[in-house]
Amino acid sequence: MIGLMKESGYEQTARPEEADILAINTCCFIQPATEESLDRIVEYARYKKENCRLLVVLGCLPQRYGRQLLDLLPEVDLWLGTGGYSRLPELIGAALARDRENGKRPGLFTVEKPGWLPEPGLARVLSTAPYTAYVKIAEGCENHCRYCVIPRIRGPYRSRPPEEIEQEVRELVDSGVKEINLVAQDTTAYGVDREGCSALPQLLSRLDRIEGDFWLRVLYAYPDRVSDELLAVFYGSEHLCAYLDLPLQHISGKILKAMGRHSTPEGILRLLERIRQLVPGMALRTTFILGYPGETEEDFDGLLSFLDVARFDWVGAFPYFPEEGTPAAVLKPQIPPAVRERRRQELLAKQEAITAEKNRALCGKHLKVLVEKNTADGWVGRSYREAPEIDGLVRLAPVNLPARTRVARTRAINPGDFLTVEVTGAETYEVYARLPAVMPP
Repeated sequence: MIGLMKESGYEQTARPEEADILAINTCCFIQPATEESLDRIVEYARYKKENCRLLVVLGCLPQRYGRQLLDLLPEVDLWLGTGGYSRLPELIGAALARDRENGKRPGLFTVEKPGWLPEPGLARVLSTAPYTAYVKIAEGCENHCRYCVIPRIRGPYRSRPPEEIEQEVRELVDSGVKEINLVAQDTTAYGVDREGCSALPQLLSRLDRIEGDFWLRVLYAYPDRVSDELLAVFYGSEHLCAYLDLPLQHISGKILKAMGRHSTPEGILRLLERIRQLVPGMALRTTFILGYPGETEEDFDGLLSFLDVARFDWVGAFPYFPEEGTPAAVLKPQIPPAVRERRRQELLAKQEAITAEKNRALCGKHLKVLVEKNTADGWVGRSYREAPEIDGLVRLAPVNLPARTRVARTRAINPGDFLTVEVTGAETYEVYARLPAVMPP
């Protein structure tokens, strides 16, 4: 959307107080995301009293809640759902030309059927640090988990053509991006809509042939589609990080069935065994939902015991939120919010000890690290084991040599550099490592 606006002659600013147009891209996957989106709209509405001419709200919030938002937030001048992103410049032009009679008329509202995909050759402007980027390989979802509103908001699954993805990745690598994070609502379903089966292994092999010094990382992999063919691509890859994000949601067979998930406890255990057998050293992340309707203390205890068996590197956890319009919202019994949150905290506390132990097992080993920034305590970065924003970090310290033997470094460190470092210690969310005595040229 930023690229579309710049192509239409608009200039981007990072300072909201300078903007003539403020555009807020919203999320409403779960209740806290909806609340955050609404809070941000109210926060930015205050700029309407200053220089701002238009307040635009995009994405999932208008797609899900529709025209009821017009009366709730009359300060908004333009609403645009997930199906019409390519129309943003056109609709902003219409909103600017419109006489709103001092704000008494409701804002323009455009919500189309979900179906949008990035168009070939669409301008891409990074909103991340220049060394990392997200590339969406598909849009929508066909899984229809019983707690989830995504299929209704984002529409059916549709994969981008592989040649378009390859072109985007090539351009990002050529511009200096060192880390490409491949995302979709379900990355392992890539190609199912086009070919009837997952084409993710073929896509990854294609991207792995791109020349350059960069990482590829796969996020949001539905566990039932992680095949031996896919794992073989990981094992033989030059650029692909040995990292998989597998949102399992639970381990109880009863709860998985109630969620509308296709996984079984036995299948999940076999999958983890296959992954570690075929890709030694694979870093695994998962996510669990706590307090789903009908979850008993016995189900929860089984999940805690599963952590000891699975020994994930990273775990995220959410208390269950009953989302309006989903089948799960009317299931009985609903678990009290306090119980959901207590279970979430208890699970995370148990996992923290496992993560810390796994991190400490790295001591004495060498890791390739992507340098991110210099802090008051020194440089920090991430290895293949840490995805941006959601996992831990690697804190880098200079080698401690006596002054008479210290070797001068041949160049300075910069964000986006790859360095090979030696791990010296670890905690739950931080791995400590030593910079090389001699920096590569």
